[in-house]
Amino acid sequence: MYFFDMTDILIYIEEKTTVTGIQRVTFEVIRRAVTALGAKNVRLSYWDRGRYEYVAIDAGFLADMDEFSADTLNARFFGKKVRAAQDSAPTMARYRNQPLKYWVHTQIRNRHAKRGNESFFERKGSSIAEWNAFKERENAPLLEAPKAAPRQSVAEMCKPGDQLISLGAIWNIDGLEECLQDLKDSKGLKIYQLVHDLIPLIATEHIAENFSNEFYFWLKSSTSYCERFLANSENTARDLRAFMEEIEQIRPVDVVPLAQKFDVVHSNRVEDPAKPFKSRLSSFKGLDQSVLNLTKMPYVLVVGTMESRKNIWRLAQAWQQLVQTPDLDMPKLVFAGKLGWLNDDFEKLMEATGNLGGWVQFAKGPSDTELGFLYENCLFTATVSYYEGWGLPIGESLSFGKTAVVADNSSMPEVGGDLVEYCDAHSISSIYEACYKLIADPDHRLALENKIAQTRLRTWDDVADGFITAIKAA
Repeated sequence: MYFFDMTDILIYIEEKTTVTGIQRVTFEVIRRAVTALGAKNVRLSYWDRGRYEYVAIDAGFLADMDEFSADTLNARFFGKKVRAAQDSAPTMARYRNQPLKYWVHTQIRNRHAKRGNESFFERKGSSIAEWNAFKERENAPLLEAPKAAPRQSVAEMCKPGDQLISLGAIWNIDGLEECLQDLKDSKGLKIYQLVHDLIPLIATEHIAENFSNEFYFWLKSSTSYCERFLANSENTARDLRAFMEEIEQIRPVDVVPLAQKFDVVHSNRVEDPAKPFKSRLSSFKGLDQSVLNLTKMPYVLVVGTMESRKNIWRLAQAWQQLVQTPDLDMPKLVFAGKLGWLNDDFEKLMEATGNLGGWVQFAKGPSDTELGFLYENCLFTATVSYYEGWGLPIGESLSFGKTAVVADNSSMPEVGGDLVEYCDAHSISSIYEACYKLIADPDHRLALENKIAQTRLRTWDDVADGFITAIKAA
């Protein structure tokens, strides 16, 4: 029997309705593994914090999910009633699973509508008229969720030699480590852990609060109950092996590189030469007006949480220099992602310069469809981080046929290969030169795009096959 841990995903969807990097990796791999290994051989396991017990449910439904859905997962695991996205108030879909936040933001919008503050709604891609029209409708009821799937204790159902695979972030969860240790010692369960990166130990200056110490002790203790480890890149594997040598606890490490090609982040573009107007309108389906407005002029896209490790202050400094370069037909710089931490220098620069005089714009928390639209319409992307465990936005960019400016450190060259323009993350002038080359030389950019089009990119099916091969060979 194979148990795939879902703990971090279930904690994540208690408040969130969209998916980020680590959750995307976990979901994409597990749903394919269910098909490849057979649903009868797979269980979805998780640490039930309320019952203080490690439990599992049948996995068959996951193979039928085309993409990540917090609503479906909440229903299957917890029988939780949810509000459908289409039944949520305008601009409120992101809060539909959070009743308190939904109520608070409803009151805020009611107050702005009463005051006639149209600009408030315009910034969110809506209008007072749309808000009032929704209010006139009968309040949308919560959907009746199917009964939660029966859960079983893993300790009662597992047998010696069964395998538990954790692909997510499971540190600092009260009681879970002790449970895993007991499952290994008393039940003979073989436990494998995927390590996405050792950033908290290598780029500590970019980590908030006491997280680095917590990560260190989790990783150290995991060598006691883990049979072996999986790494998402050769670079992460090297870091992990060096860590294990330091603590004198050596475990096997299998490398399974992540994907370069993505289906979850998608656009609605439909190419129908016979109906060009309808095709164009279809591509805008599901887009907030604020996202559509970002594409009014050419732009370069930066995707990811806006935190100091992403090196966005240096990127902005390079952009400021590019804007001042004579005879350069400059695009804007668009950041797509949620606000992060330790970003004071960047935020102060934006405030002092008026977002570089309007040359920088933001798409905060875009949906998968909106993100796909931004990828599809950008000139190229930029990922100039100080360090990455893999670099999902680089692969997403390639999957849309777009090249990128990429920092030449950690795992990022494993993702970008010879399909992108590299730079030194610690040099503003190097970032400037790489961006300048792709802006000033459209033929060079086109040549890289043509190379991308002719390259077979690594898919999530390839990733799942790699994980299954490593698990079966163990």
